[in-house]
Amino acid sequence: MPKIISRAVISSSDQAATTQSARAVLRSYYCLCGDFVLVLQGKLDRLPRRKSDGSYIIRSKPGSDETKQPARKFKLNAQPGQRCLIKRKGTQDLEIRQPFCCSRCNTTIAYQTAPPPAGDGPFLYILKGSMTELQGRIPPDAFEGEEELSREEEVIQIESAADTLAK
Repeated sequence: MPKIISRAVISSSDQAATTQSARAVLRSYYCLCGDFVLVLQGKLDRLPRRKSDGSYIIRSKPGSDETKQPARKFKLNAQPGQRCLIKRKGTQDLEIRQPFCCSRCNTTIAYQTAPPPAGDGPFLYILKGSMTELQGRIPPDAFEGEEELSREEEVIQIESAADTLAK
């Protein structure tokens, strides 16, 4: 008599039509300290950027009737920080910001112009260089816009910092 190893039925969904949710790719992002902070539908570097500070813009509410842009699905794992008032350079405009900080290292990673929770405002802004897709790696845009110092300038700055600490 043959021995029955398993009565499991093997099925495949190769012929099934792909749905919109199956095509959506969810990506995880981590703070520079390695803590998980964001799940986002799509890639962060493909989002539009804010002109004032270069932050990535996540639309958290659907657009008005004329734009009809959908909201993006995301989950931010961060604690709300202390609200602050920002004055923009060159203008008299003021902006109320609600920052969101990493729960492990308390680094500000995002902000919005509405009170918490995250996603209550029309947009959520992710600070450039604040998170990475590969845990434990510095993101490529972390030092974007920074000037590279020559070795001599680096030594002079280190020496002047040491002199300042000694005083």
